Amino acid sequence: MPQTTTASLSREQRISAVCAGGCRAIAVIVPVAVAGLWAVGSWDLLALVRLIPPDILYDMQTGGPPELWQRVTGAAICLVPALLLSYGLLRARRSLAAFVRGDFFGADVVGGLRGYAAWTFWAAVAGVISVPVLSVAISFANPPGHKELSLDLSGAQVLNLLAAAILWVIASAMARAASLARENEQFV
Repeated sequence: MPQTTTASLSREQRISAVCAGGCRAIAVIVPVAVAGLWAVGSWDLLALVRLIPPDILYDMQTGGPPELWQRVTGAAICLVPALLLSYGLLRARRSLAAFVRGDFFGADVVGGLRGYAAWTFWAAVAGVISVPVLSVAISFANPPGHKELSLDLSGAQVLNLLAAAILWVIASAMARAASLARENEQFV
């Protein structure tokens, strides 16, 4: 191998190792943070970090601080997309670990990338669905006129759905290409 390729490979491996560690850390931190914020957070804090839709904040504050059942319900609903994303990050870590080993086209790379795309897509879908479910569930006991049904579809959510779908298609194409390459190797 020429010297530039070896240096480039080493740098890619180091970056992949850092990213793999980041995926592992974030996969743990996100669900723990969601659960922790629901365990101790005020309505203001929960709205600030977008664990409740900010547009329902006033009606939630009129009922006083979050009750235990609201905390448990809110955490359970918000943990669904968080855990899906975490699993997707662990799948991405699989691809990155293969890069660290110098395996750039193996089954671990394609499987990890495909898994990351799929689980990230489903996390984005769950995030869109969770907003109305959450708003109805936690405002259920509010007095009449203060019950909420909030819908939220931001540009960021649409871009997350699109990016995950695009990555899923690319990973599927890579899987097909790898399969064809293996098939062609048998003829040579």
